[in-house]
Amino acid sequence: MQRKVTLLYAEDEIQTRKNHIFYLQDRYDFNILEADDGEEALALYKQHRPEIVLTDITMPRMNGLELVAEIRKFSPHTKVIVLTAHEEQEKMLKAFELYVVNYLIKPVDRRKLSAAIDLALETLPEIKPNSSDLVIFNSMMHYDLERSLLLQDGLPVKLARSEERLLRVLLQNRHSTLSSETIFAYVWEEKDEQYSSYSVRTLVKNLRKKIGSESIVNSYGGYYRIVTR
Repeated sequence: MQRKVTLLYAEDEIQTRKNHIFYLQDRYDFNILEADDGEEALALYKQHRPEIVLTDITMPRMNGLELVAEIRKFSPHTKVIVLTAHEEQEKMLKAFELYVVNYLIKPVDRRKLSAAIDLALETLPEIKPNSSDLVIFNSMMHYDLERSLLLQDGLPVKLARSEERLLRVLLQNRHSTLSSETIFAYVWEEKDEQYSSYSVRTLVKNLRKKIGSESIVNSYGGYYRIVTR
């Protein structure tokens, strides 16, 4: 079964956003995330890594173009559709420099909106979620067991040696929790170091930044478990 696509919609005009979401929910089977401004949208993007981002340009705290520029630091492949109330040449050129799918003028013609969404869907990277060699953390982060590679949007993500060892031991025991002591012994087995729960916590924190904060859960007493889809 193919996974459900996630769409993030950033728009500070609440009624406009609600109207468009109502239309999108009627037409598409999406997981839809909502944000009132660019900073909130960026936080949601980092947490959920949606495949499609629909954003207004003029928003408080962080505008739409600044949001897309931040998103491009994480992914060159996220499909972005930009909305604006004014047809300004400079903003249009800047938007296309950030590789947006389309640039729509408000009030948005819904036929043009659906055409832009359809194009985004057609050009999404193909991923085989049922492959036994592919571990899925979220919509953009995957681990290729056969090649021992962490992938973001299909592109390799560099891991430190200790991060690789931590990820490997968590995946090997993905159906159970591991204690800090067990993790330390596995990751630092070649070093004559005294056990340190702080070192384990720091390493887990660093790996979470790369595979998603929700992908490693911890419980009281220093136990950790990896979460995959």
